[in-house]
Amino acid sequence: MNTFKRLFVSMKAQIDTVADEFENHEALAGAAIKDLETLGRKTRVHLHKVHTMVAQYQQQLNDLQQQEELWTQRALKARDQDEQKALQCVKRLRSVREQIKHTEKLYQQSQTQENKIQGDLNHIQNQLQNLKNKKELLTARQNRAHVQQTLVNQKASGDDVDDIFERWESSVVGNEYHYTETTAEDEFTADFEKDEDDVELKMLLDELKPTDVDLEK
Repeated sequence: MNTFKRLFVSMKAQIDTVADEFENHEALAGAAIKDLETLGRKTRVHLHKVHTMVAQYQQQLNDLQQQEELWTQRALKARDQDEQKALQCVKRLRSVREQIKHTEKLYQQSQTQENKIQGDLNHIQNQLQNLKNKKELLTARQNRAHVQQTLVNQKASGDDVDDIFERWESSVVGNEYHYTETTAEDEFTADFEKDEDDVELKMLLDELKPTDVDLEK
């Protein structure tokens, strides 16, 4: 196996090994990021649902507080005119206040849950950004380490790549020079051969004699 081919095979094996390790690490990091992105999307969905629930409880409380005010005014108005009617208004008022108390409890619970989910989402987003930054940084470092290792291996192989290309260039230059010399020599020889041929033609011309036919004319 020649030097260049041996060096190429050695470098390729090293590159494949480093590439496999790099791809494994990158794939694992990519999978972790993908899982975290999926978790983030699910958390956003839950947050949206709970946020909608909080808004609904808030609207229910507003409606119940309006009913509380309404039944309070009705009870006060009917107290001096119709006691039984006033008592019915108070009964409705008591029911509304119980609903308010229950709804306020649900509202607070849903608010607490919303805050917790929002905190989880913020944590996921921060962690996701950190992982992406680390992945990009390690990718750059891995690539630089790979370049350095490849250069070191080239030097350690005993045959520097620059030397290989220099020998290659020398071979090409030699072929070019040989071609130039051969072409020049061929042209030089052709000039002599042409002169010699012209002399031979002139000698043949001088040897020609007029024929009888030519004399009669």
